[in-house]
Amino acid sequence: MILKRGGDAADMMVVAENLDAFDGLRRELEAEFPDGGWAAVTLRGLRKALDAEPPAYALLAVDATDLGRIDELVSLISLGRARGSMMVLLVQDLPPMAVHRMMRAGAEDFLPVPLPAGALAESLAQLGDLRQEGESRVARNGLIYPVYGVAGGVGATTFAVNLAWEIANEARKTGLKIAILDFDFQYGSVATYLDMPRRDSVFELLTGIDRADPNGFAAALEDRGKRISVLTAPADALPLNIVSPPDVEKLLGFARDAFDVVIVDMPSTLTEWTETALASAQRFWAVMEIDMRSAQNMLRFLRALQAEELPFDKVDYVMNRVPGFGDFGARGRVKKMAETLGIEYGVLLPDGGKAVIQACDHGSPLAEFASGNALRKEIRKTARAVLEEVQASRTAPA
Repeated sequence: MILKRGGDAADMMVVAENLDAFDGLRRELEAEFPDGGWAAVTLRGLRKALDAEPPAYALLAVDATDLGRIDELVSLISLGRARGSMMVLLVQDLPPMAVHRMMRAGAEDFLPVPLPAGALAESLAQLGDLRQEGESRVARNGLIYPVYGVAGGVGATTFAVNLAWEIANEARKTGLKIAILDFDFQYGSVATYLDMPRRDSVFELLTGIDRADPNGFAAALEDRGKRISVLTAPADALPLNIVSPPDVEKLLGFARDAFDVVIVDMPSTLTEWTETALASAQRFWAVMEIDMRSAQNMLRFLRALQAEELPFDKVDYVMNRVPGFGDFGARGRVKKMAETLGIEYGVLLPDGGKAVIQACDHGSPLAEFASGNALRKEIRKTARAVLEEVQASRTAPA
């Protein structure tokens, strides 16, 4: 494998506070890559490069003297992944737990120092194949489905998470790829409902969105059960305006190219980029329940759509916690609310009871925790309708 140097930027950076402290590493690198194409930098130098012109590969040489810098290394690995750099650890006399932390942060591979003959070239060649595969991948032209709760606690995230899971279940033999993106950057709970960690790479992606590329976007995603890919909310609460409408359009473009179905869990607050999500949507689910708070907020939402001349036809209204057939008075109120607001419900979701709360607390989709739950059955019907829509979009004439 030959690495090429262009200007002051190298395709590969070898990162160490003291490269000569690693047993024969410099000599082995010069022997492996006699034509150059790599540059030795410190941690500070790598951070500057990641903020300016990220290298294709960053080799982090780490030994026992770096134990006090593990947090910084973890942060750099997350940043590098978000910027599209492939990170490889070169480990000398380092405890397994430290290596594990850095691998969890997004390092692609690790090799012992002294390097086995040909091991580094082989590792970089494999990573290069992965990079080329990602760059040559044909866009899937996926469909975007935002889920918006008109008020907190109406069950929008529960609907979004379980819908994404049911779509993945129904599509498991079709080769379709499913993703869910948590766009509530302050208090999003998709990660909680799926029992997933919140990685620093999400923060790095959002704060460096102007330099993000498809590889960086993919690096910020996590897979749940080999079924769906998830962009969690960041570990810390961020302002919703940390991204602009063009930024959201860019993120949704990455997702549309990489996935066939993209569920977006929206914040209940209307933002300057809510219109961007609506414009990109195949369908925009607005979730409410039968109370005055939901009715008033839905009215405000409809007025906002009308004032901005936004497309009403993309909005699909979801009534959650619909009363049972025996409660005629409550069901009458559901119908009356729709008439008053001038809308029709596209989805009616029954009250799933305590099992829904317990499933969320356990971080399990209803399909795993309470497969016979009435709410799960109704969401499954909606998932099948989505897949029919996807199939129709694939067969429609260009």
